[in-house]
Amino acid sequence: MLFGGHVKSISDIQSLRDLGLDFGELVLTDTHAPRLWRDSGVTNRFDDGFFLISHGPFEGEPNDLENLWRKYLPVLKDSVDTAHAMEIRFLTIHLWMDSRFIRPAVIAEKTGALVELVDYARGLGVLIGLENLSEPASDLAAVLKAVPGLGLTLDVGHAELITKRNRSFEIIEQLGALIWHVHLHDNRGGRGPKDDLHLPIGKGRIEFPAVLEALAASGYRGTVTLELKQKDLLESRQTVMDIWPQR
Repeated sequence: MLFGGHVKSISDIQSLRDLGLDFGELVLTDTHAPRLWRDSGVTNRFDDGFFLISHGPFEGEPNDLENLWRKYLPVLKDSVDTAHAMEIRFLTIHLWMDSRFIRPAVIAEKTGALVELVDYARGLGVLIGLENLSEPASDLAAVLKAVPGLGLTLDVGHAELITKRNRSFEIIEQLGALIWHVHLHDNRGGRGPKDDLHLPIGKGRIEFPAVLEALAASGYRGTVTLELKQKDLLESRQTVMDIWPQR
């Protein structure tokens, strides 16, 4: 596997390289970040094999269709433009599709927006990964079936929220072939964003040995972003490497 951390500034890139990580995940959550990065002169060309992927902005009000079409989709396309300009080939996005909380008509509209976004990104050579929030695998499966060319970013920390059992297991079992990227961080469960603690691996309650066993059994050997503070990256990387099944 290849391990990376978050990049919120140009200095973060060098910090991750100094730590010996394989890549950085460029965080474009600020509305001004895409243009700032496009103007930075940074491109996805490093002489030591280090590379960049990217993460788009947060959604805002998840049942607001005016926000979806007038604000969020244009910002997502702006993120795609930034990735393309920087020669980044993968963008993770948030779009909450949990049928327990999102109205069916809104899910249908969001699915249409994803079709438009994925088609737009494909024309620029950028792949889109939809990140799970609280969705069961069945909700994600319906979206992935309806949007050709869309992949999945499995966030194991998010999968521990609003559920009795971490949803990573059902997502891996049902959608393992469509997992293009993985986010790892720990928490103690809970009911919402305030419980998304982003603790170092092993400092919460997530059953990482079992989750990583399932992920390895699915054949996954790709990129893993440790969504943690930089001071916790190396210890958590070693924890994951120690747990990862030898096959």
